Amino acid sequence: MATCLVCGSDNLKAFYNGPIRMGSFGKVSDKQADITECANCGARHLPPVMEDIEAYYRTGEYRADLDQGNAVEKYFQLTDNEQTEKLDILGLHHFRGKVVADIGAGAGPFLDLVKGVAARTIAVEPNENYHASLRERGHEVFPSTVACASAWGGRLDAAVSFSVVEHVEKPREFLAEIKTLLKPGARLVVSTPNANDYLLELCPAYQAFFYRKVHLWYFHADSFRKLAELAGFSSCAIHYRHRFDLSNSLIWLRDRRPSGLGAIKLDPAVDAVWKQHLETSGRSDYFYAVLA
Repeated sequence: MATCLVCGSDNLKAFYNGPIRMGSFGKVSDKQADITECANCGARHLPPVMEDIEAYYRTGEYRADLDQGNAVEKYFQLTDNEQTEKLDILGLHHFRGKVVADIGAGAGPFLDLVKGVAARTIAVEPNENYHASLRERGHEVFPSTVACASAWGGRLDAAVSFSVVEHVEKPREFLAEIKTLLKPGARLVVSTPNANDYLLELCPAYQAFFYRKVHLWYFHADSFRKLAELAGFSSCAIHYRHRFDLSNSLIWLRDRRPSGLGAIKLDPAVDAVWKQHLETSGRSDYFYAVLA
């Protein structure tokens, strides 16, 4: 990449050189990967290691790499419990009686959550394995934002896109395309891993897990605000969320591996204070951005 695909600057510098995750934990690249950081906007970029990115997501190879498969019920099992916190960002009232689209909907658990109050729910999802089930559950389905624009350009009341922007080749164009779907004044909620995740500094072994072949972009709050501005949005409010407990961090430091939640039993009050500290200091593993 000669110039930054976010801001167009040619002031790129080496940021990381090392192994990256190629799928589920333990699948690590044989070769060293090079990640650059733009000195102008701060976005970090990993050149694609897949020959045909669109086919990778369309056919479901992505889920296979994660050892998750493409079964709808498996998707629900993995993601259902993550959905309710997403409503904390806007509140359920924001979707009542509205036309809502989820860009990168997967099997559609978030749309299922808001379907009872929304006037219409639209799934934009490249993975063809989920389309039939999405339609059966009453969601309108499109394989891309371009296809959605032909029917809904400038007509959406709200849109969400969770853990998608880091996967796309051109994130500025991606957000700009979503903006064309929105009514004036409508909001878009985007989420992505936080490039200022504290564990990257605390545990160097975590880097080969955090940086992964399917994540082409790594944003912190400032670089994401710049991306949103260049995509045509006038405001960008950041909400930090830390999704893992203190136990997971301790396991990383001891064993150099993820553990999920609750591997070590700790006082919930201690865990709550620790998470709050990471979120208020901007060092959580994840953040949501509300764009308008």
